[in-house]
Amino acid sequence: MTRCAATLLSIFVLLWTGCVTLSDKSPSVPYHQLYQAIDEPAVAQFIESGLELLRQEYGPLEFAVTEVLVRQSKKNDIGKAYRISEGFSLTEIIDAETGIFAIYISVPPNHVEFYPLLAHEIGHLKQPSLVDNWEMEGFCMVFSGKLCRQQNKDWSPWKKRFQHNPSDPYALAYRAALLRQ
Repeated sequence: MTRCAATLLSIFVLLWTGCVTLSDKSPSVPYHQLYQAIDEPAVAQFIESGLELLRQEYGPLEFAVTEVLVRQSKKNDIGKAYRISEGFSLTEIIDAETGIFAIYISVPPNHVEFYPLLAHEIGHLKQPSLVDNWEMEGFCMVFSGKLCRQQNKDWSPWKKRFQHNPSDPYALAYRAALLRQ
């Protein structure tokens, strides 16, 4: 086969098979349905312990929390059809009236940063409507350290991150929150 024929064949195959096209997410499709669920008993227990600590030492909470859906921010089979982000950690209000929230974590449960990240996001349940607020981020970092110590989870990745990069915005917020205590 000549080089020209091979090129034409390649172009034909590409056009014939088509390209995968991602679509924008419809507002009627909830984000939590598009990411991989984390349904492990140890994770559920950690969340319950975190909510108990949050209520006892920092309550009252802005909203009653009746259910927390935990997702790894990695697309599931449904989510693969949509142009959505991956690899983030976030707390989302699904239904404030009924107390349903989603927590997205960037790493799987066996990753060393999973529980520190989860504890941080649980901290956001104190006032989930407050977003883009560095005082709240600092609170969540302090809360994360406290919950991880209480539950015997390793928080050293965050300590190392803050020591390695003291000007990291989360390190600055953490140190400011410690001073407010």
